[in-house]
Amino acid sequence: MVDCRTGDVLFKKGCGEERGDRGPTGLFLRAIVSAAFRLPPDVLDSQSRGRKDVAFARQTAMYLAYTRMGLSYVEAGRLFERDRTTARHACRQVEDRREDPRIDSILDYLERAIDVWPRLSEFSREIR
Repeated sequence: MVDCRTGDVLFKKGCGEERGDRGPTGLFLRAIVSAAFRLPPDVLDSQSRGRKDVAFARQTAMYLAYTRMGLSYVEAGRLFERDRTTARHACRQVEDRREDPRIDSILDYLERAIDVWPRLSEFSREIR
C-alpha cells in the first residue's frame, strides 16, 4: 500500500483502506494470486463462494494479506468484501493445506514476490 502523503510503500493500513480496496495492496494481491492459480483477477471479488479453486485462491490472498503484509483480519477481509471471521477461517484453511508440497511451493513463491514488491516500487520511483 502507498502512503498518500509521502508515496512510500507500506504494508500496514494507510489511507483509503476500504471494502473491496483497489489500491496498490489489493491490486497487487489480486494480480499475483490470480496469476499463480491461473484465474482472472476479477473472480476473486465474486460475492459468492463460487468454485473451490476460486474460493481457495481468495483464501490464499487473505492469508497473505494477514501473514505477510501485516493487515489485520478485518483489513484482509475488507480487501475482498468479507468479514474478519471469514478472513480468519481463510488463514486456517490455507495453513492446513500447506502440508501439501504443491500448495507450500506456490505459497513460498507468492511470499517471495511480496517480499520483493517494496524494493521494486522504490527502484521504479528512482528511475522516473
